Amino acid sequence: MERGPKAKFTKRVSDTDFLSVSIWKGKTHPEDEILKIQLRRLEGGQWKTEYEISLYRTQNGQYSELKPRSNTKA
Repeated sequence: MERGPKAKFTKRVSDTDFLSVSIWKGKTHPEDEILKIQLRRLEGGQWKTEYEISLYRTQNGQYSELKPRSNTKA
């Protein structure tokens, strides 16, 4: 069973901030994709998610925004 994103890209935007984009395969339909965009900050040795948005892309190219996860761990 494959774990982890299909692809991940990270860019440092300041001394403590990182912007990342992760692409995951859909759970119900593996051809679909979930795109997760995060702005994360390193504070006192701990990662904190400052902002996050997740988009769902169907195999026919339709996009929708997913509701934020309440149990996001930074």
